[in-house]
Amino acid sequence: MHLAGNLSDLLISLWRGTLDCGTTDDVDTWDWVVLADGDTWIAHGNAVEKAGPYLPGSFDRKPRNISEKINTSYETWEFQLYTFGLTPALLYGILPDKYWTNYCQLVRGFQLMCQHRITSQDIADAYKLLCIWEHNFELLYYQLKEDRLQMVRPCVHQTSHLVSETIQKGPPICYAQWTMERTIGNLGLEICQPSRPYANLSQEGIRRCRVNTLLSAMPELDEPPKGLPPGAVDLGDRYALLRKRDKYPLFPAVGDIAEAIMNFLGPGHVLPRIKHWARLLLPNRQIARSVWRETLKALEQTRMSRNIKLKYEGQDRFGEVLYFTRLAIEADTQFADVAVVQMYSAPDESLLRLSSQTVASCTRLETIAIVNVKNIISMIAMVPHRPTLPSGVTEDHFFMVEKPGLDISNLGVPYGAGDDNINDDNDIGDDGVE
Repeated sequence: MHLAGNLSDLLISLWRGTLDCGTTDDVDTWDWVVLADGDTWIAHGNAVEKAGPYLPGSFDRKPRNISEKINTSYETWEFQLYTFGLTPALLYGILPDKYWTNYCQLVRGFQLMCQHRITSQDIADAYKLLCIWEHNFELLYYQLKEDRLQMVRPCVHQTSHLVSETIQKGPPICYAQWTMERTIGNLGLEICQPSRPYANLSQEGIRRCRVNTLLSAMPELDEPPKGLPPGAVDLGDRYALLRKRDKYPLFPAVGDIAEAIMNFLGPGHVLPRIKHWARLLLPNRQIARSVWRETLKALEQTRMSRNIKLKYEGQDRFGEVLYFTRLAIEADTQFADVAVVQMYSAPDESLLRLSSQTVASCTRLETIAIVNVKNIISMIAMVPHRPTLPSGVTEDHFFMVEKPGLDISNLGVPYGAGDDNINDDNDIGDDGVE
């Protein structure tokens, strides 16, 4: 929606100090201006560009280098991934704490409202976060000064109406600009006569409504869904294994993976021979990939799609898929369809709390887990960064980014919003696979 672009433009203008300044005001007193220096702005743009390969292809267009492309048709979707996905982590430690905390409240509230499915608890949390963000935004930036009225654009106030509109109309994605523009484009493509275009367009719209109503009442009239590609295995519940796949079964390499497989199978089983599978189709139509095939390409040629969100020991956790496989559990007649996953740690709790759950910063563990593929929820991005944590420790971490629109993670940390204190498959190297 264009609200994402409008908010992004406002925040970037404030952080760069390019917003119009009143004659009685002074940009030098704006302590939130952290991207005005040329070198800092260029370094920030490079960080955005370097994060691109870690965003899965299912995230659609990745944000380009914003320091180079901001004035050359930076698209709304790029702004949404940049402002409401990457920037909370990229500006941690750069933007002063009070402004960064306030910004994270906006991001989390906006993420909640962008979901295709919104629960009553999500609505309550989003309302709390967005109202407090708006209130504190005005106190921090505008400061009730007449010469700073230009900082309170209509988009600032519009965020607080998202919740009431959702209660009345449903999730914003149903009536957002993305949906409307796509529908207008689709209807426009159906117009074949150059004369009377608006009359034709209205008739095409009426015809589309009639068809949709009929299909809603009698779904059996709709075209059957497209089948799976050759060689795929339907696992049920809209999961499916997709090739590449080993031609011949092999024993897992002795070590952590073999031990994890034996622990998964339990006593009385021998280590089975397995075939590696490269990809898994998820119910949300994302395709999760694996280290086994994806690392055959250089990083700059990849949109990394092997990091997943999964249910593990009753919690939402993150992991990197090494490969998928089918474990024979009863004389090769029954299989356990599993992913071999290298786990990430639980997010740093202090940073998670400070950021209103927008910066889930994890380390990669040596732990290998064997998980049922139906415990995989969605694909995520895990972008490397090196933060100084609230504990004072500086170390290599990965921060998690989820695709806007999908159900976002609730990582069990209460929001700090109540504190009003403002102080595809072009694989290479196909030997041994089919």
